[in-house]
Amino acid sequence: MPAPAAHRTTGATRAENAHVAIGVAGAVVGLVVGLIALRGTAALSGTGSIGQVAALSVAGCGTATSVLVLVTHRVRTMPWFGSRPLWRRALDVVGLSLIHGLLGLFLTGALFAVFQQAFQGVALDRFAGTFWVAAASGGAAYIASSSLTALTGRSLATLLAAFLTVGVLASALSAPDPYWWERYFSELGEGTGASSTIFNLTLLLTGIALLTVVEFIAHDLDRWARATGEDHRAVTAVRVMLTLVGVLVALVALVSRSVSVLWHDIVAQSLVVVFALTLLVLPVLLRRLPGALIGFTAGAFALLMMVVVLYAGVGYLNFTAFEMGAAVIVFVWLLLLIRAVSAAAEGLPEEGAGAGAAGSPQEGPAVTAGPEDEEPGVSS
Repeated sequence: MPAPAAHRTTGATRAENAHVAIGVAGAVVGLVVGLIALRGTAALSGTGSIGQVAALSVAGCGTATSVLVLVTHRVRTMPWFGSRPLWRRALDVVGLSLIHGLLGLFLTGALFAVFQQAFQGVALDRFAGTFWVAAASGGAAYIASSSLTALTGRSLATLLAAFLTVGVLASALSAPDPYWWERYFSELGEGTGASSTIFNLTLLLTGIALLTVVEFIAHDLDRWARATGEDHRAVTAVRVMLTLVGVLVALVALVSRSVSVLWHDIVAQSLVVVFALTLLVLPVLLRRLPGALIGFTAGAFALLMMVVVLYAGVGYLNFTAFEMGAAVIVFVWLLLLIRAVSAAAEGLPEEGAGAGAAGSPQEGPAVTAGPEDEEPGVSS
């Protein structure tokens, strides 16, 4: 009987071990935070509750883990991602890290609020509460590590859609005026309270992260253009237009109605115009992309025009419904664009790589094209 082959720990196994180790570290941080912040019996949700402490601990662990993974791992597995100017990389790290941290904060607070409703009147002592803070923090660190190690344009766009939805809902739930929706969406960003802070920060981080999404799209479009002989000027034009969309989304937050009603409205209207122009120009510039994308782009433009007519033409929609409709069209189209571009670039070599080089980083967890025992994980 032949001797069994020597056991070799694969890179995927070591990466998973690294995620678990980071999760354990997050749980230890949560343990310390819980023991310090919880002094006695506390409710699951509300001011001074276990859920509040857990949400803050999750935000810290998620943000710190994201910084660690983006700085140490993504530059190694995606050289193009780390080859840009330092200020651009710093912007990506800050934006993506805060998105993971804040999304964890919102979801943890909401989850504990649901548990409080499910278990009316329940309260836990200091040690039981600390256990749940540690569990939430460890889970947040593990999820953030796994998510960013396998970061792709598609997963990032989906994350952004989830973050924008959760952030806006959190702002709406804490709005001082429950009938804000009868006027306009941007009323959530007015004032200096928690609701306006959450709303403006959500839009600002979404705009920053959209710039990162554009980098993924542009990278795949560059590879696709080289393989198909497409004019790179078309790729540059698409990149500029999508970048402008991200900048305008961030400016909507920075120039809120509290700062200037006039300039806020100008920025918001410019965002709709730029996106509409992008929908018109993209099928002309990238005619060789899949026909389904071209057809959906035409449909998205038609839907956007219909929303404009229903709002400005016949008055069927109020301004809040118009803004929400336009936002849904933008993100659904962006998701399809990323998937179409990723599919078109799948398997194409990186710039300067040979035929046997690794293909698109869009497929699953980023693993280098080296030997099986190379380390793709977070730790070296």
